[in-house]
Amino acid sequence: MSTEDAVRNVLEREYPGNRVESVRSLDKGYTSEQWVADTAEGRLLVKVPQRERNPEHLRRLVSSAQVAAEHGVPVVRYRLLIPHEPALDGPLLIQEYQEGDAAGDVWESLDKDQRAALLQDLGDVAGRLHAIQGPHFGDVLGGGKTTSLQESVEAEADALLPLADPALIGPTGSLRSALVSAVTRLDESASVPALTHGDLWLPNILVRDGRITCVLDLEHAAYADRFRDFGKLDEHIFDAYPEGRDVFLASYAAACPLPDDWRQRVELAHALHALNMHVYFRRWTPKWAPQYAQQVRDWLAGVR
Repeated sequence: MSTEDAVRNVLEREYPGNRVESVRSLDKGYTSEQWVADTAEGRLLVKVPQRERNPEHLRRLVSSAQVAAEHGVPVVRYRLLIPHEPALDGPLLIQEYQEGDAAGDVWESLDKDQRAALLQDLGDVAGRLHAIQGPHFGDVLGGGKTTSLQESVEAEADALLPLADPALIGPTGSLRSALVSAVTRLDESASVPALTHGDLWLPNILVRDGRITCVLDLEHAAYADRFRDFGKLDEHIFDAYPEGRDVFLASYAAACPLPDDWRQRVELAHALHALNMHVYFRRWTPKWAPQYAQQVRDWLAGVR
């Protein structure tokens, strides 16, 4: 049986009143196998994750998207999570199919005004997402739950540092102390848990006619300091296109006002982003791990 036939069978089993007209493989992304199904009730996207196959991780993804949707953030609507589908040998997600292009695919073709419009949208969407406050630091289902930003950063450092390469990252004890010290210098009253995307960059933004229609892939979403999302935004957008940052920030601040210490929070976000990326790429693509270790060392040298 082909995978397309297996997907058709799953859809016919789960939605017996919804006629499946066609199923085709979709060659997008590298973390999951994907198929688009045309049905009598509209298009569906079926995904079988390949890297992160833990059903609990996928429940967090679905729950995070649901929280964002409840607050008016344009996100993917999930229909069903099957923790393990034998016919496809893995967990399976069924979601509404969203028409459009990834912003990362169209960015280079946009002129200055079109980029400004997209970044204005992005600032508004990110601000509305970050305006969603959570009851704790940690994921939306309560995993990794902590009661303060300092406790959250300490737990994150303790989880990541044993996985880092000490020859590249430098003295881990000094790094941990510097991260915690950076938190203690922040305004505690502004250290409230906010819903963060966790992987916010152009490939995870869907656009039609140059405007944002949907935010994709909240699989790393959590309640955290909201400026954590600025780590990836700055690395992948504004480091190369600094002239767009003011447009983004103005739109962002209109949706979610900036605290007085926001720049210090962004610097801390950069350091934690670099540490996370060092550990991530050390596991998946080791050749990229040294550049992120260098960013961590540069940050540490700057705060001493």
